[in-house]
Amino acid sequence: MRAIWSGISFVLRGIVLSALSILKLALEGAKIMLLLFGLVLRIFLVFAKAGTP
Repeated sequence: MRAIWSGISFVLRGIVLSALSILKLALEGAKIMLLLFGLVLRIFLVFAKAGTP
């Protein structure tokens, strides 16, 4: 019986760690997208300010 619970806990721990790593990867991707969007917005604002007298 103990081996069954050990196997189940091992599988559940693997699932939880996989889910957490996928979530971390998604958050890192979102962070990179926001940084790139901010960079593009800054470049656009520089050109917009340069074009207006």
